[in-house]
Amino acid sequence: MVHSGPAADWARKQVDGGRVPVAVLGVASSQGIEDVVAFGADAGRQATADDHFALFSVTKPISALTVMRQVERGKLSLGSSLGDLLPAFGSGRTDTVTLEQLLSHRSGITDPELDDGVPLREALTAAGQTFYAGSLVQYCNIAFEGAAAMAEWADGRAFEDQVLALASDTGANGLTFGSDCNPHTVHGTDAAGLTVDAMFKNRHPGAGLFGTATDLLNLGTELLRDSGKAVHPNTLAAMRRPRTTGVPFITTRPAPARHTGLGFQMPANESELLAKGIYGHPGWSGTEWWMLPEQDRCVVFLTNVLDTPDLGVDTTELFNAVAVS
Repeated sequence: MVHSGPAADWARKQVDGGRVPVAVLGVASSQGIEDVVAFGADAGRQATADDHFALFSVTKPISALTVMRQVERGKLSLGSSLGDLLPAFGSGRTDTVTLEQLLSHRSGITDPELDDGVPLREALTAAGQTFYAGSLVQYCNIAFEGAAAMAEWADGRAFEDQVLALASDTGANGLTFGSDCNPHTVHGTDAAGLTVDAMFKNRHPGAGLFGTATDLLNLGTELLRDSGKAVHPNTLAAMRRPRTTGVPFITTRPAPARHTGLGFQMPANESELLAKGIYGHPGWSGTEWWMLPEQDRCVVFLTNVLDTPDLGVDTTELFNAVAVS
């Protein structure tokens, strides 16, 4: 149990120090959920273990797992071309954008704003080209709409239905793209120039999911078990394999440095970590979902403030606290 352990102490410190108003921390193993604790209140609303939060980019690995189900069924290839399956995409481009590049931020697609109000499929097909596909790495949200379009072509079902099927298969039944789940208000949006309701309306496969700690812990438990309920163990191993090592990055946030697999991120510098082989993803709203397979741990940290690293929320501390919990 972690209720009074170092990981819980770390989460409590973020609230007590005024970095975030609320925090929910959960830890699970391959045997199941070990503990979920909640701290703080926001505008009179006390945080509870069952609260929904806007996950932002924690959505990306969940969407990637959904798409990779089509790969392991032989309906898609990592080398499949987005332009071949969505002919409206890439007018004037001389390169080929593959599913692998979409899921590892190497597509070269110019990323529109999350809240620009343009329907995502339209924004994808109208997007420009920043670089030749595969030559550089640049974080790209709209690329996951491309991956979603490929999954829809392969399976015939709406991508949202495919995500919800993954959720149902893994006990993550609270995952939803609907903002009617009473999520905590996201703070810092004015300073960031983000109209969050416009972003939520697009139900973005790279940033639009809402979920609870239990949802992410149950999904993480199945990944730690290598149960195959999410994807086959060989598929998960391929998703954890870094695809950006040695490729130049275009970034406005140089730290913390992370490698990218297929939807998942991995710390690039393990010298300050007590654990190796960590994989998962952060979200802009301060959310964190990470697996520590050597320690048989999944950790979830949910909060509701944009750009928490700039406020002193250090996930290296969290990783090390979980490694000994």
